[in-house]
Amino acid sequence: MLAKTDENGDVVRGKYKVIVGLGETGYSVARYFLSTGTQFKVLDNNTAPSRLHDLQALSPEMELHGIDPELLLGADEIIVSPGVPLSLPELQQALKEKLKISGDVAMFGELARAPVIGITGSNGKSTVTSMVGALSRAQIADVEVAGNIGTPCLDVLDNAVKLYVLEVSSYQLELATALPLKVAALLNLSPDHLDRYRTEQDYYTTKGNIYNNCEIAVVNRSVKFQFDIKAETIISFGTDQPGNALHFGVTENAGELILVQGKEELLKAGELSIGGEHNIQNVLAALAIGHAADLVMEDMVDEIKKYKGLPHRCERLGIFNGVSYVNDSKATNIGASISAVEGFGGRGGLILILGGEGKGADFSLLVTVLERYVKKVFVFGQDQEQIKAAVQQVVSVESCSRFEDVIDSVVNAAVPGDTVLFSPACASFDMFENYENRGNEFKRILMEKIQ
Repeated sequence: MLAKTDENGDVVRGKYKVIVGLGETGYSVARYFLSTGTQFKVLDNNTAPSRLHDLQALSPEMELHGIDPELLLGADEIIVSPGVPLSLPELQQALKEKLKISGDVAMFGELARAPVIGITGSNGKSTVTSMVGALSRAQIADVEVAGNIGTPCLDVLDNAVKLYVLEVSSYQLELATALPLKVAALLNLSPDHLDRYRTEQDYYTTKGNIYNNCEIAVVNRSVKFQFDIKAETIISFGTDQPGNALHFGVTENAGELILVQGKEELLKAGELSIGGEHNIQNVLAALAIGHAADLVMEDMVDEIKKYKGLPHRCERLGIFNGVSYVNDSKATNIGASISAVEGFGGRGGLILILGGEGKGADFSLLVTVLERYVKKVFVFGQDQEQIKAAVQQVVSVESCSRFEDVIDSVVNAAVPGDTVLFSPACASFDMFENYENRGNEFKRILMEKIQ
């Protein structure tokens, strides 16, 4: 359906905005509009979205509409929630009609009055965002951490804030293409969300939007994809030796890994409270970001030694009957699971649990790391047969129909000295509400089996 036009053929716009999708983000945008007296309508093809009751409690007269082309094309602005693909025909028509289409992060970029740090990447972005938040709060009053990490960014808008630290997803960067950032960091790239993007290159290019309007760019030296970065300063990090005094990396002394900036030793890897090579990279990224944001290095180093990590991200659950158990439910793509396997490989036998909704991923990318580090794989969930077919030539694979069966089988198979790593490499939505629910269920069932 085309937009309404007047007798001159000009599009007639209503004096209202439209929110498409009423999940956490849509509800946050709605609350913001209510606080500013903005007229808006809510569109969602789900007749009972998760936040409808809460919104109607705030605004009893608020109606929920389906994605009605006439309402959509009659708006003066459309705010699309991250979970709603821009490929929807109604949104494609709106783009053709040159309507303003935005998202909550793009709105935030226009409204925030304090410097903003933006962090994205295929893996580790929540961990690094949390780290940078902790480092910043130890030195600056009134720091807010928000975005894809949990709290919608519009919820933390406040003129008293001195610094914002945002985790930004590729979905948010589809619309936040010129986010004004003091520091922008892209931590890493690996194939993900190929059910939403046509190619890996499309996904990587979208991630690169983080750099489009930043003062300082923090880059990973191991990322080969080329971005056109116009930032005033570029700071790099990696697990090799840095090229000059501005960059961050790793050196070795008497068999001990040392994190450095240029030639200056910052701390030993063994002093960190979190383990794994991927977390060394995360710490280097956090220190580079903090340095770019003018934090005091000595104080950052003291603080980072105390950092314990986030739940569901290579979370050590303990050693039971001689077997170590690790909950890495946040590993929703192949790259995250590869990093986890590399981080825990070489410490005795490694048993890996994979499964869920694969999002169109190529599971053969796991073959090299499984062949090197893993003695057995257990698979479950929607795409278990695809995973099994991709890796069974290099590692023993056992399929399980129920999630509880997976944990039963793993507990029975593990022997003292083994490590059981729950790092699914898939999204959770085939069986669970989200990765947190999946990780909590893993922990709950595991504790019932081993106690």
